[in-house]
Amino acid sequence: MKYSRGIENRIKRVEGQVGGVRKMIMAQEGDTKVMTQLQAAISSLESLKTELIKQQMKESMVGDIKKSLGLSD
Repeated sequence: MKYSRGIENRIKRVEGQVGGVRKMIMAQEGDTKVMTQLQAAISSLESLKTELIKQQMKESMVGDIKKSLGLSD
């Protein structure tokens, strides 16, 4: 499967947020700030997962339609 640029951007966002959590923990930031950043990272992962599922479903459906029309490679 070829992944879209949007997927790559979401991965970068997750990496940045997880890095932010790490820095906050190392800097002994308050629990509330860390938890807020951690929730943002979790939300980004969920969003990434949703986009991956949507992309996979789309590719699968297109493949099935092409196959049913005799257009498969």
